[in-house]
Parts: sequence; structure tokens; C-alpha cells
Amino acid sequence: MIKYRFGYAKYGEAKYVSHLDLIRLFSRSFKRAHIPLTYSEGFNPHPKLAIGLPLSVGVTSECEYMDAEVDRELKKEDIDALNKALPMGLHINGLAERIPGMKKLSDIRYAEYRVTVVGSSVDSEKVAAFMARQSVMIEKKTKRKTEEADILPDIHSLTVSGITDDGVMLSMVLSAGPSANLKPDLVLSAMEKYIDGFAVTDYDVHRAKILSDAGLPLL
Repeated sequence: MIKYRFGYAKYGEAKYVSHLDLIRLFSRSFKRAHIPLTYSEGFNPHPKLAIGLPLSVGVTSECEYMDAEVDRELKKEDIDALNKALPMGLHINGLAERIPGMKKLSDIRYAEYRVTVVGSSVDSEKVAAFMARQSVMIEKKTKRKTEEADILPDIHSLTVSGITDDGVMLSMVLSAGPSANLKPDLVLSAMEKYIDGFAVTDYDVHRAKILSDAGLPLL
């Protein structure tokens, strides 16, 4: 048994694949690529495979992580075979054996997003004023209830990265992981609430980085 960490990208039509379907898809693709996953014991064995930070449906990414245990050493040919077995829009772009001292998936603390907003623009001064507020209160839904929450502590940076013909491009570094996981759409809702004239008709989200508690990539 060897433990590996995979890096992969998710783009195109694959952005509509849900988290649970993605796990099933990867399991089938490993099998088609003749890569023997290790299975748990017990009445209902399942492959030892875990995805680091579930990606919202409709969001693309170049920096996803997946841990898996396999029964043998992997070579470049195995990764080539796995990429051929995966559907369009999913691509393995990194691999490393998990060694003692390597950051765990539970050590994820931050995610960087590139957000393209259609329908409205905003300048850097207004974004800076938004970030300089004492608090940013917004309705936040949990599994059990909806409540007002201050999301400002979980917005680690928010900047204007470009202007388009019909909107603006934003860069966001947000809290992510098991302890806090702020999504870009909630930041946009807060910006609509607190920045005069900012209104979103459509937007596109791309995850560019996932970082550990030390601010470093996991692979």
C-alpha cells in the first residue's frame, strides 16, 4: 500500500459534476486505468480516496487535491492512462507520495479565487473602503439555519485585478477548510449590500490556489 497525493484541474463541462459524483467518477477511472486502489475493510468496503476541499458546482479550478491509497508504485505511464480514462474537463496535473510531515488535507486554510463579474464595475478605492469596514454583516446559510454573520475576518484579501467591457475581475483570498469555508458568491452579495452602484447580473468563479495553514500549496 502506497499513499499518494494527486493534483488535478476541473474545467469546462466538468464544473457541473457534483462532489459525490466526482468521487465515483475518479473511482471508475482508476479502475479503467488499471490502477489498484486500496479498499477499506468491513461489510461495505470503499476505496480509500478523499478530495481535499469540495468545489461548488459551476466553479472551475486548476489546483484541486485528492489523496488516494494504491497497491503499487505509480509511474508516469499510470498517470497518462488515468488522464485518458478521465472525461474531458478533468486532468491530473501533479503527483507526490505522501510522506511523514506532509501537510494533511485537513490543514487547508485558504483558497484564492479569480471572479469575473458581469453587469457592474467597481474601482479599487471602493473595494478598499469595503475592506476597511469594522464588519461585513450578511445572511449566511448553514445546514441547520440562516443567520447574520460577520464575514470580514474570513476575507483575507480582495482586490480589483482587471476591468472588462461589461464588468470587472476580482481576486479573492478567503478562509477555506474544515474550520471556515467562505464562498465567493457570499462576498459578492456583501459587496452588493455595502458598495453603492455595485450589482451583479452574472459571474464566473475560478479557484486558482488552495493553501495550507502555513500559506503554502499542499503539493
